[in-house]
Amino acid sequence: MSRMRIALCSLNQTPLDWIGNLRHIRMAIDQARVRGARLICLPELAVTGYGCEDMFYSPYVTEKAWALVSEIAQETGPEVVLLGIPLLHERTLYNAVAVLNQGSVVGIVVKSHLARDGIHYEPRWFRPWPLGKRDTYWHQGEGIPMGSLVFEGRGFKFGVEICEDAWVEDTKRPCLHLPDVHLVFNASASHFSMNKIQIRERIVRESSRRFGVAYAYANLVGCESGRAIYDGELMFAIGGEIVRRSRRLYLGEWETICWDLEYEPKIPSTAISVTLAEPHDGDDGFVIRARDLRSDDEEFAFAATLGLWDYMRKSKAHGFALSLSGGVDSATTAILVRTMVDRAIHELSEERIREILAHIPDLPASLTSDTLMRRLLVTAYQATRNSGDVTRHAASQLANGLGARHLELDVDAIVEEYKQQISQALGRPLTWAQDDVALQNIQARSRGPGMWMIANIERRLLLTTSNRSEVAVGYATMDGDTCGGLAPIAGVQKTFLREWLRRVERGEIQGVNSWAQLRFVNQQQPTAELRPPGQEQRDEDDLMPFEVLDELERLVTGDRLSPVQAFNRLCERHDREMAFQWTRKFFVLFAASQWKRERYAPSFHLDDRSLDPKTWARFPILSGCYEQELRDLENELSR
Repeated sequence: MSRMRIALCSLNQTPLDWIGNLRHIRMAIDQARVRGARLICLPELAVTGYGCEDMFYSPYVTEKAWALVSEIAQETGPEVVLLGIPLLHERTLYNAVAVLNQGSVVGIVVKSHLARDGIHYEPRWFRPWPLGKRDTYWHQGEGIPMGSLVFEGRGFKFGVEICEDAWVEDTKRPCLHLPDVHLVFNASASHFSMNKIQIRERIVRESSRRFGVAYAYANLVGCESGRAIYDGELMFAIGGEIVRRSRRLYLGEWETICWDLEYEPKIPSTAISVTLAEPHDGDDGFVIRARDLRSDDEEFAFAATLGLWDYMRKSKAHGFALSLSGGVDSATTAILVRTMVDRAIHELSEERIREILAHIPDLPASLTSDTLMRRLLVTAYQATRNSGDVTRHAASQLANGLGARHLELDVDAIVEEYKQQISQALGRPLTWAQDDVALQNIQARSRGPGMWMIANIERRLLLTTSNRSEVAVGYATMDGDTCGGLAPIAGVQKTFLREWLRRVERGEIQGVNSWAQLRFVNQQQPTAELRPPGQEQRDEDDLMPFEVLDELERLVTGDRLSPVQAFNRLCERHDREMAFQWTRKFFVLFAASQWKRERYAPSFHLDDRSLDPKTWARFPILSGCYEQELRDLENELSR
């Protein structure tokens, strides 16, 4: 028996960041070499970044990518490096992996199945490669084999799949065209969503079992281009079992793990020959064998905080600004920022934190969670005459407990000035009986300019706190509580957030500290406090129970049901008349609110669905607004 040491690398890349991406690639490869690896696999499109969008159309992008691949190739010796790139071949763009060895590109594997559902639109830029096809890529007179390729060195044979190639049915897998190999690599950019790891893990395990090979999976990590988050997990499987894996959703910029595969050397046939030196022993890297982050609660916390960390450092923001209302959504956002800070202090050295945050002036002399939190988050409670002492107290207690710099602003005079001016212009007094929505909205809009001003003055990223339940029905004031450059929780439903915050208070989520001050938030009913105290406003009175709203959103955006179908599903558990009223209201608001969804700040993709029209749920801004479908719904009720 012989032995081959294999390395998998995860990378936190940024689209078109040639300098940073190349640095991460080199560091990961160097780390693998030090650990004695002879086969080194990096993620899909690692050179350019996965999320280049329509910049993939630019010829200079593919030219620059090839130049960097050639540069890395020249640095390779008796090891093989697999590196993901976009490749222009015969005026057609492909998603490819370049195989580097002994100073040159020895082969190019091309992706056969393109991701085209959910947040992915690969067919917009790339063409799928026909299964089993081989061709030649010509560069400066040199012909390089490309297509479905098998490689061999020291009697060790391996092939490559690229991300989606493993997510199709077995009869369509490139694995079928990789005969007699010991190992199949999968270079991936597989986005994170809660619970997706179970599916991915099954694919890796079953690939090794069904095809009788060792299977090695490498993924990107981090919030790469602003919305999608990658968990960075690296996995080795053989015989249907995961034998080695890395941690997930870490804050570092790369990670490498190694695994020794024992094999019986095979006589070379038509495989492309590569040179491989004898592997040597070294540190395997940070590895685990059991899955980490075992609950939705933990996954949400680690993914959202990784997203915030990456968004802050990649945008060069000097921290965050947050309008803290004392309610669940803004409290959740503040908790996430504090958890991000706690993770940075725990996972990274002080020297590394200072390097990453070098763009932020006046970092504290001593970096602790408390000192860094005070520098990175400023919160503000903005009161009107309709605000109550309960929410003011909840906001101040939470902000002070978390260590944020907290401000209290009174915007009532600004609201009254707007009301007076419009009243004079219209020639009549404004009343709650006649102008309810407008009088609510002006309060929320009057809070926006102050927060923007703080964010501008201090070069902070303004966070907005809409959740997916509110996004679904447009329950937000445009240019008011939607103000901000990033909506970190807009991909998550209200029911999940409420329970998550209660579990944080009880200290039930591993990796997230418990905060006693949350009791002031969790004991309240959700309210925007936009009506006078005598006309108390409750979110669920305006809408419907959030459990029902979230169920309808799942039926519409997940199951794609019509109003009648969704109504009948609700009737299984709710009163028929109430189910009708809720269903009708949901569909009316959902259709009318698309223009709002087009204007929401970018949000993280955290759940298995999204309402972001730029990446997942496309719906016409102007439509029939379900007019016929709602008539059908009325007929269904009367049956």
